[in-house]
Amino acid sequence: MAQDKSVNPGIFPLLLFGYSLAVLGAKLLIVPDAAGALVFAIFIAAVGESIGGLWEISQGKTYIGSVVATFGIWLFGLFMLETVGHVLHLVTPQAMATYFLALLIPIVLLGYPAFKNQMGWQIQGAFISLFLLVLFAGINFILSNATLNIAAGASAWLSALCIWWLAAEDISKISMGTEIEKTPSKMVDTQQPE
Repeated sequence: MAQDKSVNPGIFPLLLFGYSLAVLGAKLLIVPDAAGALVFAIFIAAVGESIGGLWEISQGKTYIGSVVATFGIWLFGLFMLETVGHVLHLVTPQAMATYFLALLIPIVLLGYPAFKNQMGWQIQGAFISLFLLVLFAGINFILSNATLNIAAGASAWLSALCIWWLAAEDISKISMGTEIEKTPSKMVDTQQPE
């Protein structure tokens, strides 16, 4: 049975993506003073997702690889904006809103195949909740509304749960010894002799 490369993402970029979203949700809903933890969670996720996404693409898993790499590189930009941007006095509510709201189009474009190909509620739920998170957070930078803040935090946690569910499925496949573990040997078997 051939492995479906479009729905078997790498584990570590998903775990780190979910981690950064969980920290964001905690900062927005429970611990407003956790901004320092959030900045470093963003950095860790940016590095992990960028590397993981490029690795997935190199393995032929271009859809999930492109999704993870896009968010990873976007998170790296957010990290730079939150650190260097403050030093250079570039951070304004309008700048943050623009940075977030412009991501809505890539989310829709990247999410379209997940719905068209009925890839599962986990990935569809992740795209819906990520869209809502970015929308609520982006508008909240301008309006500073407590309800939008709560909605963004709840969307972050929902996104984290969906993304961690995807990672858990891959971890389960490894622990059961299914196709993910067998992929390298399949690749060796299918190589043409020279």
